[in-house]
Amino acid sequence: MTGSPTWNPEISPSPDSWATGSVYFRSDAQGIHLHLPSTLPWEELWENLVWQLRSRKPYWAGVAPLTLWSQQRELDMPTLQLLAALLSQHGLQLWRVQTRSRSTAIAAATLGYSVEQSSLLGAVPPAPPDTTPLYLRSTVRSGMSVRHRGSVFLLGDLNPGGEIIAGGDIWVWGRLRGLVHAGADGDKGAVILALQLEPTQLRIADQVARPPEGGSLPNTPEVVYLQEDVICVASLQDFLRRGV
Repeated sequence: MTGSPTWNPEISPSPDSWATGSVYFRSDAQGIHLHLPSTLPWEELWENLVWQLRSRKPYWAGVAPLTLWSQQRELDMPTLQLLAALLSQHGLQLWRVQTRSRSTAIAAATLGYSVEQSSLLGAVPPAPPDTTPLYLRSTVRSGMSVRHRGSVFLLGDLNPGGEIIAGGDIWVWGRLRGLVHAGADGDKGAVILALQLEPTQLRIADQVARPPEGGSLPNTPEVVYLQEDVICVASLQDFLRRGV
């Protein structure tokens, strides 16, 4: 099976910054780093952080030291204590706070954390690519965004209004009804797989497409892939036959 075009492709805008407007983790030789966006409302930020900690498979073992990057966000002592307690439940020990806010620096120092206060001109170091696959067991609800440099494997549903953006493949072992962007760093060999494919929008590398009016095949796992810069769809069985 060579596959047939299922949607009319068009050029997608370049992918958004991975860190823009979302909570994200990264790791290096100094431990785990948690970056908090400065513009996201606190209620949404907290919900997203709790969801990520509960849903993702930890890539650290035992108790791991964590640096909190809060940028310009102002955090008082009760908020820092609340964050530390939440992180502790998941094997993460807050020990350093990197901030551009004087009030946050004072609160962190008062609680005994190591503090690094950067000026407004100081740049946050770029996150090194973490291509370790991300495994999630949850439902990605409307308004939620999952962004990861590697592949993302979701055991659950992606609801309308939710999105997954990955540098590698995207597997949804459930109903895919939101927006997905595989190969977001330009990998045209990335694929999207779902048990039930009902997306609002599909993207692979620099191509974007919308679902056909007829919908997907009922109760049939399907794979979305690029062929000569055209987004194609095939049943999982037919897709596997392509390599035979």
